[in-house]
Amino acid sequence: MKKTIIILLSACICCLPAVAQGVIDALPALSGQLQGSARYSSMGGAFGALGGDLTSIRQNPAGIGVYRSSEISVTAGLNFYNNNVTTPTSSSKNDGFYFTGDNLGIVGVIKFKSGIMRNLNFGFAYNNIANYNNKYNAYWDNINSSLTEMIAANSSSLGILPSDLALSGSYDPYMYDMSWLSVLAYNTYLMNPTGENSDKYTSIYRQGTTTGRAELETLTSGAIDEYDFNISGNMLDKFYWGVTLNVTNINYDIDSYYGEALQNAEVAATADGRISVTDGSFVLQNTLTTKGVGVGVKLGVIYRPINYLRLGVAFHSPTYYDMTDTYMAAVGYQFSDVNGKAISGSRDDINNQTNIGQFKYNLTTPWHIMASAAAVLGKSAIISFDYEYIDAPAMYYSGSVDYANSSNMYIKEQMQGVHNLRVGAEYRITPSLSLRAGYAYESSPMKSQYYNGSDTPQVVDGTLTQYHIPNDAHNISCGVGYRINNVNIDLAYVHRMQDYSIYPYVTAGSSYKPTIMDMHHNSVKLSVGYRF
Repeated sequence: MKKTIIILLSACICCLPAVAQGVIDALPALSGQLQGSARYSSMGGAFGALGGDLTSIRQNPAGIGVYRSSEISVTAGLNFYNNNVTTPTSSSKNDGFYFTGDNLGIVGVIKFKSGIMRNLNFGFAYNNIANYNNKYNAYWDNINSSLTEMIAANSSSLGILPSDLALSGSYDPYMYDMSWLSVLAYNTYLMNPTGENSDKYTSIYRQGTTTGRAELETLTSGAIDEYDFNISGNMLDKFYWGVTLNVTNINYDIDSYYGEALQNAEVAATADGRISVTDGSFVLQNTLTTKGVGVGVKLGVIYRPINYLRLGVAFHSPTYYDMTDTYMAAVGYQFSDVNGKAISGSRDDINNQTNIGQFKYNLTTPWHIMASAAAVLGKSAIISFDYEYIDAPAMYYSGSVDYANSSNMYIKEQMQGVHNLRVGAEYRITPSLSLRAGYAYESSPMKSQYYNGSDTPQVVDGTLTQYHIPNDAHNISCGVGYRINNVNIDLAYVHRMQDYSIYPYVTAGSSYKPTIMDMHHNSVKLSVGYRF
């Protein structure tokens, strides 16, 4: 059993397409969150041709070559999120806040008195490039399908006997190569064997007979942090070049609770499969922690053909990750009348929990290419533009990942290239005071039919059945900067808007219409820098 941190499009359970849980934002190559220094953020991150900011070390490495004096800078942020989740029968809201250390870095400049090379610069920066602190709830009344239908159908396709799924004092089915979700569901009465020696199963939810409601609660946390080491140079104040070695750390946590309250459920609690019609409820809890470390290289140049114009090009290599997933699941259940008695089980009961699993694998993220232009209008104004393309279908799994070939095939089929556009402007009111504004657009890495529900992935690998797919994102930003002597103080505000399509589960062959989460994220960033 394994879970992956990217949207996979294959299933380990029954060889059907699958999507892993809410983790596409946890990939550095696809995380377009507008994170960085206050100046960078307030101008929409459009620094590919402009440079002169520590955040540009991870965007266009040549931007560090623009520095003519050494600098040390630090940035902190206060972040607020709020979301509205709308289902056909209800609406729910969540909000929260958290603090971040967005950026910390230093640039050292070595000047040359003569020659083509005017200065050679060295830089180091820590950049927080994505955060995943969020909570959302969704409610469905009068449900017309059930998670237990998906489990029963998948279990039947595997051809596993009830005796192979049953826990006992001397036998632990989680130690063997089979679906953990099937084992968990069988031992908590969420599916019925059609006979003692039958490998076919039915759901406790029966179409036309069973009714009920469902609830989903998901909490996510974690971040992507990047450590950048840069060498860059300035040649004749016309041509700037740079190379950055990036070491990236991923830490992503998800806690998910999905439950159903059912009326007239058909539950079998005996080996002969005798059915009792009863009211009851269950909740499936999942915990997943993903950690990884990756290495990549970035190359960039900036050319200034005339005084007021700068042109930039950058290339980011794929990042090569070693990943580790740690996971477990548990079920709590209560049915009021099964064969003449009530049955129940707590999620804290060891018999209603999976083992704690761990899986190691390798992930290679896509390459990026970026083209930029900036106009420096005298000493008063700056306008800058960036375009970035990310070849999302080029990412792939390797190492010991089962079904890696089919997973990579579905990634190519169902993902699309990402287009990022950034625009920024700065106007200097006085030599000390500047005003800034920006906009950043990020397209979805998934083809449109997968986030609008016209075509859906069908079965999720492992026990975590819910997932969400991001739509396009829009970032609007503004800020102010003040410089006195060698000290600069910058303040920025960023408002991010993005919709997500949420699926609590999807049964094979269904056309499950997604629930929409309207996500808004507000950040206030403060940077303090000192040049020497």
